[in-house]
Amino acid sequence: MKKSLIVPMCIILTALACKKHKTPAEDQEVIKGDIKQIVETVNGITYKIFTDKNATDFKGILVVGSGNDENNPSEGQINGTSETALCEKAAANGYAAAIVRYQKPPNGADWNSRAKLMGEDFNKAIVGISGKYSIDKNKSVVGGFSYASFMLFSDISVNTTLSYTKGVLGACGGSGAWNAQNFKVPVFAINCSGNNEGNFNGKALYDQIPVSSAVKAKSEGVTDNNCNSHCGGDWTKQMYNKMVFWLQ
Repeated sequence: MKKSLIVPMCIILTALACKKHKTPAEDQEVIKGDIKQIVETVNGITYKIFTDKNATDFKGILVVGSGNDENNPSEGQINGTSETALCEKAAANGYAAAIVRYQKPPNGADWNSRAKLMGEDFNKAIVGISGKYSIDKNKSVVGGFSYASFMLFSDISVNTTLSYTKGVLGACGGSGAWNAQNFKVPVFAINCSGNNEGNFNGKALYDQIPVSSAVKAKSEGVTDNNCNSHCGGDWTKQMYNKMVFWLQ
């Protein structure tokens, strides 16, 4: 009887020991040159954050979101090529930059409620990074590609959740004239030619912002005539430069 009890106990102890020493892959740092990346869950939201491995002080925060299926969106992805390139450039120049894993919206959620949820997730990421890395949350910029930029443009026109941020970098997304007239923070809209995202994108979206709007002077719209597909441009440099302009 004693022997039969000892064997299971050993199995239990071995399993506990393995569990104790196992490190989840998401918690492991990855070093690429001078850039450190790690997936963290802080303040109830998960993001992949990029920083200079030697930095202890940061110039500001950048949080970006991925594209998605606008008809059936899933949670945000954190390994996109364009998002990673932008975050790596920001990190290399002294910023804390993250790709947020925003939540999958509830079934049946309409456009504005999805936008509100995304704005709240971006805010959670900024607040989490602000607290963990001792960066003033007011020194923050948000950005999105495709679906995420559509959502952010909607959120900053209807809600005030992200109104403390310095601007929205929106690549290959669009919005409506009413939204443009009610943006609460500056925007940088950059798109390929061809109106792939509706009539109000790139320069056309910027043109819809009233001259009297407080955000007009710091906003910009670019229609890239070197591409005519959805999200077909490499706009890392332009987006990074606008972020620096807003955070200077």
